Amino acid sequence: MKDHYSFLAPFYNHLTKLVFGDQLMLVKTCFVEDLSNKKIIIIGGGDGLDYQNFQAQLSGEYWEISQAMLSKAKINLSESDVRFHLDFFHAEKGKLFDEVWLHFVLDTMKDEEIHSLLGEIRKSIKPAGRIYLSDFFAPKNFYQRFMHRSMITFFRLVTKHKRASIPDYEKIFLANNWKKNSEKKFLKGWVKAQIWQSN
Repeated sequence: MKDHYSFLAPFYNHLTKLVFGDQLMLVKTCFVEDLSNKKIIIIGGGDGLDYQNFQAQLSGEYWEISQAMLSKAKINLSESDVRFHLDFFHAEKGKLFDEVWLHFVLDTMKDEEIHSLLGEIRKSIKPAGRIYLSDFFAPKNFYQRFMHRSMITFFRLVTKHKRASIPDYEKIFLANNWKKNSEKKFLKGWVKAQIWQSN
């Protein structure tokens, strides 16, 4: 598959921190707990740098569709116990996990792709397992609307993102029989971290 992130990979994390500081890293890690007893699936984890501080506790699988990002993740998470996959996520028979992390990945996917992904996750997660979602939601003011539109335009041009709008995450998750049990807001609610569990 064509790697649309090969150009961005060398400076993606620096660009993110320049615009958002540590806020997006905090969104990705605010619900991280008790990792030593869990098997995690990370989908679309990028370069993995935001998980580096607790990599020794990470166990599970890491799925990424960018070879450039995956190569960086293998270096940044070299002390972890995760298996790396260059592919779109799909369930593997007989493998069940405690958590699935969807961090800033669903906003790049069409609605039907999200529904399909949630179906694959359903096959891969334990009955008491949970999904840890973090992503951009509706902008709350003029500055955020301007920034959001600029980011969408940039990523559609550079990485061929398919979306020009924000998914209705809650509608999609509820339609797939997941229930939200925790939420934390960042940047005045423009970015949120949520925990979803099987309904």
